[in-house]
Amino acid sequence: MLLVTLVLASLPVSVGSNSAPRAAAQTAQEKSVRERFVELHAAKDEAGCRKLWAAHRHEVLYTIDEDLEGALATWEKSPASPDKATIAAKQERALWGARLASAELGHPIFLDYTSAFVSQSDAQKAQFRAGQRTHSESRAALKAGDVKAAVAKAQECIANAAPLGDWWGHAMGLSALGAAHAQGKAPAEAIAPLGEAALIYRDLLLVGDEYSALRKLATCLVETAAKERAKVVIARALELAKLLGDTKGEADLAALTKSL
Repeated sequence: MLLVTLVLASLPVSVGSNSAPRAAAQTAQEKSVRERFVELHAAKDEAGCRKLWAAHRHEVLYTIDEDLEGALATWEKSPASPDKATIAAKQERALWGARLASAELGHPIFLDYTSAFVSQSDAQKAQFRAGQRTHSESRAALKAGDVKAAVAKAQECIANAAPLGDWWGHAMGLSALGAAHAQGKAPAEAIAPLGEAALIYRDLLLVGDEYSALRKLATCLVETAAKERAKVVIARALELAKLLGDTKGEADLAALTKSL
């Protein structure tokens, strides 16, 4: 599930939220993580790939997902007679990378997400796209101030993504649902989806998305007087604020701590 990437200059990784740029800024002489991954796969260099993931853990999902989305896009060009060879090659590379990432980093979710994506039937491919679409619709509704529609569309996104093993899309739906409840002045209802989203994002090593979910969650916990959990969530959010170089976020979180 492709996310819009937020790349902060102080962070040597890509962090996400819904649609495309992958790698952190590179100099003209450097190869991107994606380019290196493709080369390592061609050479069947498993040790080299494991080292790549160890050095660029936050870019694993973006790199692998480029093959998964590429295979899906290839199928969508001609569902009746798809280019099976191209699709199989992209899927095989994604599975190879996910297996090594899960083994190297201790996050089985990479291989589970990838194998689930590759296993989609034709009907499930449409369901996957529906999950992406309903997430976008939820965000648009919330921006327009229609909390009720935002909640409904976020719930649709979750219903589409969860049965597919689409952990990324599932977390996106949960984040959208939590944000909608929070904007609708229902912090107690926002806590569960935001907490679950943050945990999934952390497992997927999507630090930008985890940070965003934790900041909303922290506010909701403070508003509902869940003091001890709020402290824990704020502490983790502060770690990520420092990692991401978000000085304003650090200040906001410090102020939130003082409000407890």
